[in-house]
Amino acid sequence: MRLAIDSLTTANRRKSSPRLEEELVRTRYEGFFRSSYTSRFQTWPPSPTDTFTNHDGIPEIDKADVSASVIRDGVLTRGSIIVRGLLSNVEVERLRATIDKAYQQHDRAMSGATRETTTPWFAPFTPSSAHNDHDFDRQWFRETGAELAADSPRGMFELLEIFTANGIDTLAGDYLGESPALSVKKTSLRRVPHDQPSEHGWHQDGAFLGQGIRTMNLWIALSDCGVDAPSMDMVPRRLNYIVPTGTEGAIFDWSVSSRQITEACDGGEPTHLHFKAGDAIVFDEMNLHRTSALPGMTKPRYAIEAWFFAPSCYPLDQLPLLV
Repeated sequence: MRLAIDSLTTANRRKSSPRLEEELVRTRYEGFFRSSYTSRFQTWPPSPTDTFTNHDGIPEIDKADVSASVIRDGVLTRGSIIVRGLLSNVEVERLRATIDKAYQQHDRAMSGATRETTTPWFAPFTPSSAHNDHDFDRQWFRETGAELAADSPRGMFELLEIFTANGIDTLAGDYLGESPALSVKKTSLRRVPHDQPSEHGWHQDGAFLGQGIRTMNLWIALSDCGVDAPSMDMVPRRLNYIVPTGTEGAIFDWSVSSRQITEACDGGEPTHLHFKAGDAIVFDEMNLHRTSALPGMTKPRYAIEAWFFAPSCYPLDQLPLLV
């Protein structure tokens, strides 16, 4: 399947084609089930070094210092790690334009436009019959400021081209110990409104994804975040357990209460993150965080969220896409 993906990618680079881009999404999905996988790691997680053990808060590095071992050390000892300047201004603008086009064509589809007229920017992904019981609440995704990247064949192509140009696909593979797969359900093109409700949204993705998995979530800011536009609040320490959800004070059965946040911070405070466009943060399913939209913010937040999973222990209900 790798040869088929490479061949389709090369052909689309020569001349972009809606047909090829939709076929690429389908091949990445179906190809996952026709391959076998093994990990280079005998146990998970691997033991980190003490690089960030005594670091106060979330560590930050520049793009030039990125490596799988450094990223793992940050995630496994401090819960996350920030990479400043991961993408260039040109790449940021390219992806912002991609997001706007995907949203525009999805809006047209909701108004009755046909798939033929909204493709390649919006062509809803449909899983195989083996997974056709999966519910895609696209209206809910949009209300929370997310567009599934798999629903935008050209958007997915643009995203993966930028990942390849920056070695992100290789980084994810080195981090996980095997060639990675993205999640259809959790990899998204994000445009979060400035007034997005966020007060009660604390969560760990591991509470939904299950045990025995290996993940690397790459979250990339495509606009300045934290002052005029929403950002994230994050518990700035590594948690090796799932914090109880739905306890006293929690508004939703899936969210974490403010009391639990205080305990998880172990005497400290959550960190309100600030990013410049092109900055990124890496974390995994154990990280405790929420979207943070504060009073007085006036701009939407553009971002990419890409969840990479190790195929050898992939939670199939997340619907895999080979990278």
